[in-house]
Amino acid sequence: MKKLLLFIAIFIFSIEGKAQERESTFIPQPESVVFTSGGFKLNEDTQVFIPKKYSKDLKAVIVSEIVKDTQLNLTVNTGRVKVSSNYIVFQIVKNASIKAEGYVLEITPSKITVKATDYAGLFNGFQTLRQAIPVSSDLETAIPSMIVVDNPRFNWRGVMFDVSRHFQPKAFVLKQIDVLSSYKINKLHLHLTDDQGWRIEIKKYPKLTKIGAWRADRTGIPWWSREAATAKEPKTVGGFYTQEDLKEIIAYAKIRNVEIIPEIDVPAHSKALIAAYPHLFCYDNPTANFEVAVGGKASDNALCAGKETTYNFLEDVIKEVADLFPSKYLHIGGDECNKSNWKKCPYCQKVKGEHHLADEEELQSYFIQRMHKIVTAQNKIMIGWDEVLSGNGVKGATIMAWRRGKHTPELQAPREGYPTIMTSYLHSYISQVQGPIFMEPEGPNVVLPLSKVYNHEPIPKELTTEEASRVMGNETCLWGEFTPTEEHFEYMLYPRTLASAEVSWSAPKVKSWKRFQKALETSHFKRLERNKVNVSKSMFTVYPAFAIDQLHNQAIVYLETETEGYSIYYTTNGDDPTINATKYEGNFKVKLKSLLKAGLFNKEGHLLGEITEIRLK
Repeated sequence: MKKLLLFIAIFIFSIEGKAQERESTFIPQPESVVFTSGGFKLNEDTQVFIPKKYSKDLKAVIVSEIVKDTQLNLTVNTGRVKVSSNYIVFQIVKNASIKAEGYVLEITPSKITVKATDYAGLFNGFQTLRQAIPVSSDLETAIPSMIVVDNPRFNWRGVMFDVSRHFQPKAFVLKQIDVLSSYKINKLHLHLTDDQGWRIEIKKYPKLTKIGAWRADRTGIPWWSREAATAKEPKTVGGFYTQEDLKEIIAYAKIRNVEIIPEIDVPAHSKALIAAYPHLFCYDNPTANFEVAVGGKASDNALCAGKETTYNFLEDVIKEVADLFPSKYLHIGGDECNKSNWKKCPYCQKVKGEHHLADEEELQSYFIQRMHKIVTAQNKIMIGWDEVLSGNGVKGATIMAWRRGKHTPELQAPREGYPTIMTSYLHSYISQVQGPIFMEPEGPNVVLPLSKVYNHEPIPKELTTEEASRVMGNETCLWGEFTPTEEHFEYMLYPRTLASAEVSWSAPKVKSWKRFQKALETSHFKRLERNKVNVSKSMFTVYPAFAIDQLHNQAIVYLETETEGYSIYYTTNGDDPTINATKYEGNFKVKLKSLLKAGLFNKEGHLLGEITEIRLK
């Protein structure tokens, strides 16, 4: 009897200890988490009950993910609960306090209940339940008791994949949908067309993929130093999604509460389109290079805004895209248009005169408004990058506000009545490197650290309450110039996409950078790696800076980390640092040409990231 009581005491102590450990590990952080005593014992006898109307979709997700997380193959039933304990039940309820996609998760020693008002809420509640299961679980595990009440801050929680610059295959996209949906991302925006490749099958215009999806190989040559392709070169780099591929992606995403948003980028960023159908370029007998771009900036990449054939062609394309994608949104790009050819093109100038357009900015506005009519005729809502605000704008569209500084679309768009999605290049363009530039893979010479993504506030303080209500949400964008492989693509995505997920889902009052970074270290890196996701740990890298003291022939060294609660140790004699090395307490002087090595360590003395190494000269 004493041994039995001792076992029970140890079990309860273990559960309550894990509950305390769990308090800071959810991503995104829920609205409210209250831990209670005891815990639920998940094992092979646990049964699951789900509403009959979701038996096909939700059952498949639960079975596959629980097996992945715990190796348990649980029995999933439909309808009412038929056992008295050791079960998980998903319930649709009428509750005004639970918003769309929100949920209530209650874990007790006898049962687990997930309540929501819609399928999305049940799915999201299940993702939180998965995070409550210890990451090292195998066949049988204890889940701490708790009550989680949770609702999303924004209904647009997006990620953009640029699959044009470097094509990513269908299986890879499906894998990412699994990861993104587990962090309550609900919009996947596919940038399907650009200068370097057209990635969607259009049956009426087969040359778009026969020609536009393939380019000459420039592997190994820096992106911005690549020479344009010639007509004689073999075109071996590329790929595209068939319409059947996209139907599979859309269906797979729908079950996981992810909406796929297609983007056909016009009038600029259209070199691949023009390579396939040169008659859509300006002039009658153009002499430009009509090869799919291989990298860098592509000249002569804008469609003619004056030819009626341009609009007829795009109408056919948009009809096929609209029929394929069930989303009510269709993105037409509209950004970064070089209008130099428009200024010389007789077709463009004729339209400009006939419609009394003041300049080429208004000509672009004319083009965008024509596109808006084409898109709305398909019962879709047009999205455009914020350049579509130029000229006369395009009322009725939704704006993705990416520019900052000289341009302020984050203020202009909502003030002018546009539904607005924040995609700040300063905070959300994760194609920028995420650690010290000299230690990161090739990319733009700009650092966007994890902490900056996490601390972003999408709603500008200058907006009124009414204006702020037009902010639909937040989206992080991974442009593909520097992501030629699946491994590199994931490295750039994670963990910064997780930070963006919390920005988009969690109320500012429950966010904590210190809690978030700890959750990554103790839980989420392990979860991602378990699922064979390549993650970056650049958040643990030490940033070095030094100045030369010429008077004393010394270097004055400064070391910094974006993290909180960890310690930097360093050496200047070439040895790798350990916790027995010198602890960094502030700037210090050292002999010039010394080899500095520095690392970040946790309280247990473990090195967390790569060692920073730099010669002080």
